[in-house]
Amino acid sequence: MFSSANLNAQNKNPKKPNVVFIYVDDLGFGDTGVYGATAVHTPNIDKLASEGKRFTDAHTVSAVCTPSRYALITGEYPVRANNLSSAIFDRDSLLINPDQFTLADLFKEQGYATGIVGKWHLGFGTKRPVDWNAELKPGPLELGFDSYFGVPVLNSHPPFVYVKDHKVVGLEEDDPFVWGEEANTRPYPEKWNRGNQKIGGAKKAHSLYVDNMVGTTLKDSAVAFIKKHKE
Repeated sequence: MFSSANLNAQNKNPKKPNVVFIYVDDLGFGDTGVYGATAVHTPNIDKLASEGKRFTDAHTVSAVCTPSRYALITGEYPVRANNLSSAIFDRDSLLINPDQFTLADLFKEQGYATGIVGKWHLGFGTKRPVDWNAELKPGPLELGFDSYFGVPVLNSHPPFVYVKDHKVVGLEEDDPFVWGEEANTRPYPEKWNRGNQKIGGAKKAHSLYVDNMVGTTLKDSAVAFIKKHKE
């Protein structure tokens, strides 16, 4: 999300538009009403399309999560990231060099506040495996974003927590992540999904991550950013 303050008032240039970019895994071209869907109604997405800008000849360089996100942020083919062709997971460090010019940097040059909410899936830090007990840096904030809140890898893969900027939300010093222990979960379906994922400990941080509320939690964070920076 990119929100513009009116930095051009003195020279009487028109205010730049706010930009909300929604990047969705596994969304088919015809899955929304604006592009012909009839089985499922998507009035809010359709309204965004009718009042905003439609790119009807847009293409992605990859059908896979991580490579497509790399291309979006950097403007480069993912093959340039050590021949990246598949998704990364909880052990992997940041794929993008912080010195690289990114989409967020471009918006910041134009006076925008920049924020990202949701699935990151591009790695954190410089070492592998990632130490989730430590400061998660470099990350989105070193790539031009003013703020980040979201799922560090993906919804169905550990560490099953939220990250805000450089820290795991709710992580306490006296209750760190423990590798090799079963993840802390609620009863089914979470236990069925997480039982074989061996990153335990961090009970408070894990408790804040409720599977059936992830979408709502991310939505609330995104809306809060938009409201804060819309003017």
